[in-house]
Amino acid sequence: MNVNEEKDNLPEEQKPAAEQVEKEELKPEPEMEAVAEVEEVVQAAEEEMEKESPKEEETVQAESTETEEAVEAKPLAENGSKSNEDIEEIEDDEAVHFTSDDIDVDGFEKKDFVALAEKMLDAIKKTNVTINDIRNVDSVFKEIRGAYDEIHGAEIEEAKEAYVKTNGSDEGFAFKNDNFDIRFESLMIQIRDGRNEFYRKLETLREDYFERKTNLLQRLREVVEREEKGGSKENWEAFKEIQNEWRDAGNVNSPHNGSLWSAYNALLDRYFDIRSIQNELKELDRKKNLEVREGFVEKIEEIAESLKTQELTNSLMKTANEYLNEYKHTGPGPRAEQEKLWERMKAAFDVIYDKKRGQHQENEKLMDEIFEAKAALVAKMEPFANFKSDRINEWNAKSKEVLAIQEQWNALKGPMPRDKAKDTSKAFWGNLKSFFKAKSAFFNELEAERKANLEAKEELCKQAEAILASEDTSAENTNKVIELQKVWKTYGHVPQKFKDSIYKRFKTACDGFFDLKRQGNKEQREEYAANLKAKEDLCAQIEAAAKAKETDLDKLNEFKKAYNEIGFVPRSDIKKIQNRFVDAINAYVLNSSEIDKEEKEKLVLKNEVEVSVSSGGSPQALHRQENDLRRKLRSLEDEITQLKTNIEFFGRSKGADKIKAEYEKKIAKAEDEASKLKEKIALIHSVSD
Repeated sequence: MNVNEEKDNLPEEQKPAAEQVEKEELKPEPEMEAVAEVEEVVQAAEEEMEKESPKEEETVQAESTETEEAVEAKPLAENGSKSNEDIEEIEDDEAVHFTSDDIDVDGFEKKDFVALAEKMLDAIKKTNVTINDIRNVDSVFKEIRGAYDEIHGAEIEEAKEAYVKTNGSDEGFAFKNDNFDIRFESLMIQIRDGRNEFYRKLETLREDYFERKTNLLQRLREVVEREEKGGSKENWEAFKEIQNEWRDAGNVNSPHNGSLWSAYNALLDRYFDIRSIQNELKELDRKKNLEVREGFVEKIEEIAESLKTQELTNSLMKTANEYLNEYKHTGPGPRAEQEKLWERMKAAFDVIYDKKRGQHQENEKLMDEIFEAKAALVAKMEPFANFKSDRINEWNAKSKEVLAIQEQWNALKGPMPRDKAKDTSKAFWGNLKSFFKAKSAFFNELEAERKANLEAKEELCKQAEAILASEDTSAENTNKVIELQKVWKTYGHVPQKFKDSIYKRFKTACDGFFDLKRQGNKEQREEYAANLKAKEDLCAQIEAAAKAKETDLDKLNEFKKAYNEIGFVPRSDIKKIQNRFVDAINAYVLNSSEIDKEEKEKLVLKNEVEVSVSSGGSPQALHRQENDLRRKLRSLEDEITQLKTNIEFFGRSKGADKIKAEYEKKIAKAEDEASKLKEKIALIHSVSD
């Protein structure tokens, strides 16, 4: 990557600084002079090698000392494949701490933006953050900045409209940011500062790298020159030290990498040619280097082999790069073996490249499948965007359908094709928001209507309470209260939390009025008391006859008629006197000797029903009694059916007649009970109808 390409990849905030760096690089001092000096080192080393006229054995030795980079480059260049420089530039295109894949902000709320920004800031603060992390953060930074500002702007406009609606103008309007706004802006500033700091450190690292490598080349040239004059053990140690420092200096992406490596390799070759007199030591060292390098190649081959059963991950790619880097920084080995070793490593990396390309194609296919599935959900969501209804149940039913579609959307994990992702997500979340916006508008309108109903019912309560407070129970006020009750029924529902309290308030006022009306009529109260006394005397008469067993069932209807002809009793005594009368006539019937037990039971039931109906008893009580009888009847019918079914099995077994007779007896008894229950049910129907 050249300087212009690096500058283009920088974020907008870094470009001015990058342009300044570019201008500085064009100056002759100091860095370009250092580059020129490096190139001079390369040229001088090559010229010295050309002037050299070694003996035959020295020529063989010189050939064997050709540098690893030259050996590695030849077979790849001949095959038209990747050179060692190409493999050196292998990088995983996936970030370590932050990726922008599958980030869809169309459905985000403010809290989601804050959470994403915190994740971005955490990635930037990592000590081993990479350039790809920063580029991904920069891409997402621009996207969420605009999306958040759009939501924030909509909130401001909404608040401003509400302010104008209340105050008539926007004069004095001031929008107050909430905690999410404050936190988001703080995170944006920290992310921007962290990103700028990263690029500053990167530029400094490049400068330090170039300066350090240049100094090492100068020291290496001095070592070579001393070796020409007659080497020493100390000079060899100095050479090994420079090799180690060159490896430890690492590798930073720089436009001067090619020149630095060329100079370094040229000086290495020159040094080893000078040391040809130490051929045995050199060959031993090269064999050792070959063993070390072969170990790295085997590890890379293991990674390539493992890809048959697993995916190529970011970790595996990083490990392969590390082994390659260690291979490069290990000294050269014997040429013939080294060429074979290099071919093995090239083949292993070809497998890694093929796997990476294959996974990329699979990922593209998967992204297309996810897109098709999400596009189908977009189409499925479209009808809901324009849904209208005036019924709560329909809105709730449609909401369940919409939420089910949303769950399907969220379940589709993974990115879509970049050129389609934004529009597809925007369409889906737009339809979703339209639906819930319409639903919110409906329920807001419904809530407003219920509040109006509440206000109207509160007014009815006030009128009823005012009439009650006047203690005027005249016919006119009575008609007013009755009219208020009719009007009450014309109003619809009120907010749920006021439903019971408002009803209780109105009922208390109305009941209070009618209680007061009953209490206010003295003559009526005296009449009710006399009626109660008459009914009590009648009950006492029947109870005495029953106790003495002086019963005549022909008088039973006379007792009932006499009871019904007596007028109303006080409200608080209605239930009590009615129950006493029913108990009295039932005791009268049960103590009679004129009819059997079954007839008595029928007559007792008839008494209860007739008295309840003639006295204005609750129909619900009769219905409950009828339902109890029907449940018992169904149970008996099921039992009869089961018994009849069982008899069929006994018909073919030995000694079945006895068992069959027992079952027939049970069936007969159950049918008899069922018949009685049916008669009781029919009796309740005949009286209640």
